[in-house]
Amino acid sequence: MSRDEQVHLIGRRQVLRRLGGLGALGLFPGLVRALSPEAQAAGSYRALVCVFLFGGNDGNNTVVPTDSPGYGRYLLARGNVVGTPGNGALALADAGTTGGVLPLDGIPFGLHPAMPELRTLWSSGNVALLFNVGALVRPITVSEYLANGADPAVVPESLFSHINQQQQMQTTSLPGISTTGWAGRMGDELGNAGASVPVGVSVAGNTLFLAGASSDPIVLPQTGSLAYNGFNGTAASQARLAALRTLLGSGAGSALMAAAGGLEASAMAAADLLAPVLSGASTLASFFPTTNGNLSSLSHQLLQVARMIQAATTGAVSAPSRQIFFVDLQGFDTHNDQLNRQAPLLADLSASLAGFYNAMVSLGLQDDVVAFTLSDFSRTLKPASGGGSDHAWGSQQLVVGGGGAVRSGTYGTFPDLVLGGGFDVSAEGRWLPGLSIDQYGATLGRWVGLSEAQLATAFPNLANFTPADLGFLA
Repeated sequence: MSRDEQVHLIGRRQVLRRLGGLGALGLFPGLVRALSPEAQAAGSYRALVCVFLFGGNDGNNTVVPTDSPGYGRYLLARGNVVGTPGNGALALADAGTTGGVLPLDGIPFGLHPAMPELRTLWSSGNVALLFNVGALVRPITVSEYLANGADPAVVPESLFSHINQQQQMQTTSLPGISTTGWAGRMGDELGNAGASVPVGVSVAGNTLFLAGASSDPIVLPQTGSLAYNGFNGTAASQARLAALRTLLGSGAGSALMAAAGGLEASAMAAADLLAPVLSGASTLASFFPTTNGNLSSLSHQLLQVARMIQAATTGAVSAPSRQIFFVDLQGFDTHNDQLNRQAPLLADLSASLAGFYNAMVSLGLQDDVVAFTLSDFSRTLKPASGGGSDHAWGSQQLVVGGGGAVRSGTYGTFPDLVLGGGFDVSAEGRWLPGLSIDQYGATLGRWVGLSEAQLATAFPNLANFTPADLGFLA
């Protein structure tokens, strides 16, 4: 298949999903699977929540070494003038300084000073830190990368490109353009056993991450409920809506028109089903931080996820016992003024994730719901002009959940922070990943109940990596 044909295929799938402006639901009833025996045995309800940090979050300032040798290497590479935007240096003040890195109990690392809520969750045993995660086809060395950088059998395609690496992180490192995401392939294997809502739910628009071969996500608005554009409460408007429903259910016309009608009808059914869930009064909003009385975009998205989880676990909607949610936070392409730009983003991430965790505690579901981060890539350790940094590779990721699910600790090997050193595929601090997205995703997939055979389908490169389970989930 040519690249143009692949782009066309993706485009056609997206057009079908977007018909009517509402999420797709129940489009392929003949392909719905019952929940796997492994998933049935794993527990009554489990959910994963992906928080994608678009633009490439700088992991080097998200997690910082606090021991003297480690911080010394960090300071040398990031610039010796600490914490002063505009001078080109990117180093944060050390853990012993007011406003400096927030030290973490028991390990020689700290979090960005804008993340006190996640530091608190770490102290209570509810955070796992994954070091140096990235897109990989198979394990390689720096010398292999330098010798085979153009070989897609050795190195992921189009490294350091936003659109390509966003795709790689959502699909795993597959050649060409994939039309399914790794969460979508997990959804194919999990099935929804006739539930009224699907496994995959996005509150961040249409996403490749949740697209499967036989499973399609529903897309929810960030605020408010699903609605039909162009209709209101007048008698004439309701008559037009009734006529549209009749037409969509008639099956008249071509196969394409019938399929489109079925899609639109499914979307309308979803709107009817979920409107009370998303628009009704809820105490869950009280757990999320506000600025001038308003929630951030990320908190709004996570509130919608919390409402859906509450509805699924109380029987307000018929949902599968395994669900995967997708939300996003944008703005991490910090080519300039990074100290000023990244801090409020990480503050939002920290406060919103803590709010979501506390909402799950209020529902008694903190051990049944796990939130985790993804991003395009990290950024160079060496500063770029204008007080920013450039596109890089391996990065740090966060996993948040109750102690019955998340094994708090660090996983993987932290880069040595030496420019041109043993982890660097350049002279600017681009870390060759030590953990692959396949290992990361498969550990999450195993927790929701996928068998080894199902994991091999969802993660085609998984056999290349050891261990296949990183151990951060119970």
